[in-house]
Order: sequence, then C-alpha cells, then structure tokens
Amino acid sequence: MEEILNNLLWIEDLLPHDIQSLPKHGGVAYYLDMNLVLILVEQSDSTYEYKGVTYPFQLWNGAIIPIKYARQSAFFLKYLFLENHPANKDWLYIPAESENFEEEIRQLLREINKRNPLLGVPMKVPTALPREKAPSKEGPRKKVAKAAKKVKGDKKRENNFLLGIANRQRK
Repeated sequence: MEEILNNLLWIEDLLPHDIQSLPKHGGVAYYLDMNLVLILVEQSDSTYEYKGVTYPFQLWNGAIIPIKYARQSAFFLKYLFLENHPANKDWLYIPAESENFEEEIRQLLREINKRNPLLGVPMKVPTALPREKAPSKEGPRKKVAKAAKKVKGDKKRENNFLLGIANRQRK
C-alpha cells in the first residue's frame, strides 16, 4: 500500500485494528463491519475540475467519507469543514490541502472508532450470475411470454364485459 499512499499513510495508524483495506479509486478504501467508511486518495496530479465544473479543491487528494446522502445533514451540522465530493452524492470530502486537515481528519476518525452508525455505506457484494435453467416441459420461454400476453388480453375483455354490465345497471 505504500506505493499508493505516501503523505496520508499516518492515518492508517489511527484507524481501528479490525478495519480492512483494499485499493480503490486510485487510493485505499477502508471497510468496517461490512461498510465502506473511508477512502484515502493521494494523487499529486489531481484535478480541480469535474464534468466541466471547477472546484476550489483538488478532487482526488484527501479523505473521502462515505455517508448515505439522506444521513449527511447530521454530519454537515457537526463538521462544517466537510465538502460534497462531486463524483458521488454519498461522499463527503476533506481535501488534503485544507489548512486544518490533520485536526479535521482526526475528528472524523473518532467517529469511525466509535462506530457511528450514520457513517459508511454498505459494501457492494458482487452477485452471482443466474444459472441457466433447464428447459421446462412447456417448451421455450417465448411460449410462456405469449401465454402471459393472452392472460392480459383476457383480463381486458373481462374488464370491458364488467364495465358494460355496470353501465347497463346505471341506466
């Protein structure tokens, strides 16, 4: 991991001992209790621009804090230094070029160490590809689809029939 992180490597020492790390987004992602809780990115050639918009901070040099969008307001009230990361609405960001970066990241690391339930997004587990099913006794799937369409057509006829009866009773 040392080849990915140089200046931000000290942050790993402050993380819980049971945290797991994986390379991700050109940095290192940290998982705790099956939740992605932190991403550290350190790219010296990081850009200030994303999708034609220029931001006052480097986009890929700092600490990304994944928090579901619906839960972010609680963190914005407590930690005024957080920025929205433009690449993902579920990411809050502390740019490494921030004047008080070390103190700001330590504050958020305390929340990670406390295992704040608002922090993190669930880990995406790749789903297995569906197995091919053996052909049914009724034949290929196309016949089943046609049968379903017939049922829908029969339902239309039934609804029209019932509407006709209801209209006759009103008169």
